[in-house]
Amino acid sequence: MLQSFLVYTITAFLLYALAKNLALRDAYKQRQYNRQVSFWCPEIILSFLIFALVAGMRYNVGVDHLGYLKSYLYLQETGQFRIEHEIGFNYLSKFFANVGFHFIIFFGFLAFLQIFFIYYALKDRKFLLPYVALNIMLGSYFLDWMNGIRQCIVICAFVFLIKYIVERKFIKYAIAILILSTIHKSAYILIPFYFLFIKDFSFTNRKICLIILAICVLIGMSPTWTNIITKAEPLLSLLNYDQYAENIEKLSSTTRQTAWGPTRLGIFLTEVLIIWFYPKMKDYFKFDKYLSAYFLLFLIGAFTTNLLVNTLSIFLRPIGYFTIFRLPLTAYLLYYLKQNHKNAMFIFLALIVFTFMYITIYKSIAMPTDANKTHLYHFFFEAINL
Repeated sequence: MLQSFLVYTITAFLLYALAKNLALRDAYKQRQYNRQVSFWCPEIILSFLIFALVAGMRYNVGVDHLGYLKSYLYLQETGQFRIEHEIGFNYLSKFFANVGFHFIIFFGFLAFLQIFFIYYALKDRKFLLPYVALNIMLGSYFLDWMNGIRQCIVICAFVFLIKYIVERKFIKYAIAILILSTIHKSAYILIPFYFLFIKDFSFTNRKICLIILAICVLIGMSPTWTNIITKAEPLLSLLNYDQYAENIEKLSSTTRQTAWGPTRLGIFLTEVLIIWFYPKMKDYFKFDKYLSAYFLLFLIGAFTTNLLVNTLSIFLRPIGYFTIFRLPLTAYLLYYLKQNHKNAMFIFLALIVFTFMYITIYKSIAMPTDANKTHLYHFFFEAINL
């Protein structure tokens, strides 16, 4: 427990300190010279190296990690794939294996891709990066990214691709989606969302948004309506969820009761606060051309997550493409609250956002299930016979 606490806390502090220094330098340079600090600056490079090192040196952090690790070691030993993935990921794995790179470097590079896309998407809004850095390590994101590695690379890349949607560059967007589909086929579901922004949707009526959210919560508490998911078998197969598509009827009839514990309640309260303050944030960041797109996709994620929360996790995986936007929007909100001296609300939001990891560590010790154990941080050299 102490090791997990120290690794996550120290990493979060280092990423925050580097991002904070970058944000201050960038603000000064813009005031004095009307220019931004270059993206590939020492703070960014160090942040990427630290994050990649922590992710690369882990062992059994993330439910899927050992499966990926066994596949990589098998590929190095035999030159054959233990499990066939998409062609792009296979090629990437084979390159690292053939060169003889240790799995630390392989997993570190995959983690680098994840954080790179998030940071690069926000390169012109560096004032958000300190809060994003803290949220990655102390919120739910680090553990999410260390689990569904391939899909999370695509999820993080989608945040960057909003640039092509907002700027109406369909060719570049489509080419990027095709490339990302070679990492995880679920990228295909992102193509229709380009057309969602043909018109400038502006959801500023927070009361309506909160009512819809409440309805989704109520319906999701008893998800008997999910029988319609049985029609999704072809879609699941297309998106590389074949193992689930074969048992779709059984899976759709399986429900669970997700308790309103501190982590779920914290995420829900964050969603409520983002919706409540969004009209004011939109006015405050009125020159930000990405904020409304982030918010619309965030709403889709918030609504559908609460609808499907009591089904199996397979039905929540595609929703990760939308819940990821809670990450930048939380940073927007924290920055807005801080700049407008709403100190009590700032502290409240910071507490519910940045205690997620610590609550998760405690739950992993108090309830040591196989899944919960993968939330605790272990170094690779703690394992036997590696």
